[in-house]
Amino acid sequence: MDTCDFKVNRETFSASQTVLDTSFEQPVERDFVLPDYYPDIFRILKCTVIPKILSNSINGGKLTVETTVLVRVLYLSENNCRVNCIEQKMNFSKTLELNSACTNPFVCVNPKCDYINCRVVSQRRLDIRGAVTTAVKVTGEVLQPVVTDAFGCNIQLKKQLVTYPAKRLNVSKRITVIEELELSASKPAVGSILRSDCEVSPQDTKIIAGKMITKGDAEISMLYSCVTTEGEDTVETMKFTVPFSQIIDVEGIDETCQADLDISVGGCEIIPKGEDSTSLECEIIIIVNCVAVKYETCEIVSDAYSTCYECETSACGTKLETAPAKVDESLSQSCTISRSDENIGCVYDSWANVENVSSRFDEDKNCFVVSGNVKYCVMGRYESKTPFLLETENPFEQCIALPDSYENSHSALYEPRVRTANCSYYLADANSIELKAEIKIGGIIRQQCAKQLISEIKVKTDCVKQKQDCYALKLCYCRKNDDIWEIAKRYSTSITAIMEENELDDDKVTEQGMLLIPLMN
Repeated sequence: MDTCDFKVNRETFSASQTVLDTSFEQPVERDFVLPDYYPDIFRILKCTVIPKILSNSINGGKLTVETTVLVRVLYLSENNCRVNCIEQKMNFSKTLELNSACTNPFVCVNPKCDYINCRVVSQRRLDIRGAVTTAVKVTGEVLQPVVTDAFGCNIQLKKQLVTYPAKRLNVSKRITVIEELELSASKPAVGSILRSDCEVSPQDTKIIAGKMITKGDAEISMLYSCVTTEGEDTVETMKFTVPFSQIIDVEGIDETCQADLDISVGGCEIIPKGEDSTSLECEIIIIVNCVAVKYETCEIVSDAYSTCYECETSACGTKLETAPAKVDESLSQSCTISRSDENIGCVYDSWANVENVSSRFDEDKNCFVVSGNVKYCVMGRYESKTPFLLETENPFEQCIALPDSYENSHSALYEPRVRTANCSYYLADANSIELKAEIKIGGIIRQQCAKQLISEIKVKTDCVKQKQDCYALKLCYCRKNDDIWEIAKRYSTSITAIMEENELDDDKVTEQGMLLIPLMN
């Protein structure tokens, strides 16, 4: 090949760019007036706010987030053991400006209730004040071309082997599952639904060309008020398992992609059907978020020069994301709720939620520490048949080890996904309830390694380097661990020539002394 016939080969890698990372607060204010057919309020058992995301969309550099907030109040009327439930929904919309334009955006929205206060104004009226904070993160894709090889003009290349994301695919799918449910024959008909919850357990995920197939089970738990055949007011529980399966079109995905799948519940609504209320209709909203990345390995140029001509290189400092490590751990937490004023007659149900989750890296233990609070709730009745709802919370902490293959902790990133899988109970004595929650900790750990790569090489063929007089060899004094590449670049020769002339096996100087430098020009 002619030395002036210069050719450059390039590859393109995908980098993730955060274009929005913020949160906003939405006040929740409602003046509740009871419908005529509801009994008067005597005592509030529980007021909850359940925020859910309806939709999000990006248009013209703006993100619009639609949320709904369900306010549910459980209360007792005077001289009555029936647990009453009233609900109201509020819808909100928020528009946010993106910091910059982005390609292939991926939106992550997480709402949570900050606080809620419920004040009884009168027997027919409630004043509710609270707030919901929604965390929003939008990431986009940045395509960065880099030089992988070059030929001609006596070009010398310094290369390094890297694993890089060659393709990144983002997809978000909203799945609606509608199922008809039947109470078991031993259960009384539904009066009113006091609580409904749903957990998704993915069973299998397959990737084929252009499609992703996911299937699993939606585990539904329901707490409802009812009247027994003897005419006694009580509360019952019921659990259902609803299987789901979905084929999601993902253009460009194949078996070589590594997919990070996050399946969550966007809503679970149960509506009694018929006069006997033993038939139910359940609508479940399942949100599937997937980030699929195809990783490739190749040699990428990190420095270049020509032994004959002046040369200009354009460098791009970037963070290359290596293949992630999945986290799948379990943690059991226990607590005791005690009452000294009255003996417990029975427990209807117990449940737990995880709040205020955070993650930090512990340098001493070389692991991520995931912490937060587990909020326990238990509902039952005393021996006097008066219903109760008790709450308590305990902190938890779990260490997530860093994968052995990671170079250092400073380049590792982890955003934990934490949920409670179940909460069981038993009566320790007449005044105490032992609760045990199983916590699932998931997510992925990513490593982003800073690299200095070459995005462009220009050889100035009209600027010939001046010859080093008439010498064929020079002597150079070197210190231990000096980089032979830098020495070769300084004298416009090749690293191969220096290593062959001095019979070296390593590209670092092993001990200080003199080196022979062959001059190529």
